[in-house]
Amino acid sequence: MSSRVESVGSPVQTRSAGENTAAQLLLSSYDWERDRETIALGDAIQRFRDVNGYVGLPIPAKPHFLKLFRKLINGSRAPEHIYLVHDASHVLTGTTFTHDEPQLVLLAGEAAEQGLYFASRGVPKAVGWALFYGGAFVECARRIASFRQVGRGIRLGIFNRAYDYARRTRLTNLFEIPVEELRSVPVAEARRRLGMPEGGVAAGMYREITLPEDIAAALRAQWRRFGVER
Repeated sequence: MSSRVESVGSPVQTRSAGENTAAQLLLSSYDWERDRETIALGDAIQRFRDVNGYVGLPIPAKPHFLKLFRKLINGSRAPEHIYLVHDASHVLTGTTFTHDEPQLVLLAGEAAEQGLYFASRGVPKAVGWALFYGGAFVECARRIASFRQVGRGIRLGIFNRAYDYARRTRLTNLFEIPVEELRSVPVAEARRRLGMPEGGVAAGMYREITLPEDIAAALRAQWRRFGVER
């Protein structure tokens, strides 16, 4: 499939088969990074949305108390701005995914992005963890996510590792990404201006995470169903 083609020098290309790291098994196989030196941030955000079938703002939260989770996480901002900044954060940090991959890739990407997000805002880790996974378990109850996969994400400690990484590296505040100012700037340059590493945060952070053998084996089997050998 064309979306699986990997470019020379991309984070996916440089991984060695058989490793049980999150970089090997939890990074998206879609080639997000090929054009990062030239593609504008606004275009990269649109690519992320197009690949994942984004057609507009999500359906209003139900049950009603989900709105409280979203307000506590995102503040009192217009929904359009909330999702623009959120998607820009995924693109810039490299916590990207598609829905044509194992569900744990998506859940890990969201957990990592939220860990980075809460840490960069200075929110206490326990508060951020409770808000993120509280919302995740509600999504499980609504049958949007899998309890089993969310449990695996908790077991891997993705949120906590991302949080610690952001605090250690003094990551720029992801709540305040100046998307409009950077919309026409190439992704690589936007990262440099925000003090992020080349290729995003996730590629390096994921190399520090080793997966238990049972989760690694399950992920490899799931990847094969999508025609990808890891």
